[in-house]
Amino acid sequence: MKLSESSSRRFMEVARAIDQLLVKTFEDSFEELEPRLKALERRLLRAVVKTEYERQEVRRRIAETLFTEAYGRNCPWPVFGPTLRRIQRLGYSNVERRYHVACLYAQWCRRHPQHPDHEVRRLLDEVERSVLRLARGNKLREGLLTELAELRTRTGLHQGDTSTSWMVSPSSRRSTTSIPRVTSPKAV
Repeated sequence: MKLSESSSRRFMEVARAIDQLLVKTFEDSFEELEPRLKALERRLLRAVVKTEYERQEVRRRIAETLFTEAYGRNCPWPVFGPTLRRIQRLGYSNVERRYHVACLYAQWCRRHPQHPDHEVRRLLDEVERSVLRLARGNKLREGLLTELAELRTRTGLHQGDTSTSWMVSPSSRRSTTSIPRVTSPKAV
C-alpha cells in the first residue's frame, strides 16, 4: 500500500515513540513495560494517527512489540500466550510480520518443551502457504522459504511431522481425519 507523505510522517512518529519507550524501559520487567506500551498506544491513537488504517497499524505495532518483548524476556505462557492471541486477532500487515511472529513462537516453544507445539506447527504451515502465494522469483519469497526451512530444522518443527504432535499438513489432514461417507439405503 502506498502511503501519503503525511501518513508516512505519522508512522515515523509512531516508530520513534515506540523505540524511545523501549530504550527507557530496557531494564524493566515485562509487567512494568506492558502498561507503559498500552498507555503509549492510547496516546498515539488519540493524538497522532488520523485514519482507521493507521489506527489498525498502531494496534498491530504495539501488539508486535509486546509479543517480541515477552519473547525476549522469556515470559511464561500465561504472559506470552495473550500477546500471541492479540496479534492473531489483529491480523498481520504483511507476510514478513506473519513470519516474524511464527518464528519467535517456534523458538519460544523450543525453550519451553513442556508446551504443546501443535499450534506453532499450524502457524508455520500458514506462513508457508502465505509465502508460497508470493510470485515465483520474488526474492522475499525465496528468502523466507529458505529461512522457514532452516527454522523448522533448527526447532524440529517439520511440516507434517506427527511424531510429537497430532497436527499434520492440511492436505494429509483431510485424508487421515475425514469421516467415511455413509449413504442411506435408498441411495444405493
